[in-house]
Amino acid sequence: MADHGEIDRDGFRLEWVREGTGIPMLVIGAQRYYRRIFAPSLREHFEMVFFDSRQWARTPEGFDVGSLTLRDFSDDAEAVRQTTGLERPVVVGHSHHGALAMAYAQDYPEAARGLGLIASNPPLAALEGVESADDFFHRDASPERLAAHEHNQSSRPVHADVQTPQQFIDNYVANDARNWFDFCFDCRALWQGVEVNLEVLYQLFSADGFATWDLEPTDLPTFLALGRYDYLLPYFVWEAPKKRFATLTERLYERSAHTPPYEQPGQFNADLVSWAREKWAPPQ
Repeated sequence: MADHGEIDRDGFRLEWVREGTGIPMLVIGAQRYYRRIFAPSLREHFEMVFFDSRQWARTPEGFDVGSLTLRDFSDDAEAVRQTTGLERPVVVGHSHHGALAMAYAQDYPEAARGLGLIASNPPLAALEGVESADDFFHRDASPERLAAHEHNQSSRPVHADVQTPQQFIDNYVANDARNWFDFCFDCRALWQGVEVNLEVLYQLFSADGFATWDLEPTDLPTFLALGRYDYLLPYFVWEAPKKRFATLTERLYERSAHTPPYEQPGQFNADLVSWAREKWAPPQ
């Protein structure tokens, strides 16, 4: 069985990599980034297929990015699933890729066995009427964290108008004290070799993407991992949306911010494996 390859989707070359054995898992997002985020030991329990969705691949010449809809991303994920032969995988998404995972499960309800949502974007409507991430950060963060953020903002490149992939990464790195439990962490190495497609990212948050997307109620078993110190997507934004999952296992990681699999790998792995075994362990 092949362990890597690529598929052509409207001229987008989407790379995929298969690692590990066990319960099938499809990880949506930049494959170079997420192969670094998930600890190697997780490959002992899951057959993990990582793939580049279109916001992490180069736009083919002449393609109209404005024509992309959320359904295109679901269709891409299904094409990867079929190409790699994954049979009813757990579909995993972190940050905005969590919303892509949920949209995929809505579009292909028979293709997934479960959802793994990690510090995921909820529907945008869920952010209305709750404390903003900025306000939460300035109210909740320690003086040391606030000072580290000010230092990063003054000592690292920051761009008011992001026009290039490097500027996108620069701004992400400049916000490390907001995005990571260890406010001295420098995440630059995680982005090495990652193709950033800004046009597609912006399209994802347009009216044809997340701006009008809503979460349908689902019976699909779901693992929701949130970070207590996530100042990008605070844990409390999930209070209303999580009620739409009939079978939900929720974990709040007390020494994590936006990326629990990397920040608390031992506890995250144990929780995810335990959840998956409870749902799909073969009979003895």
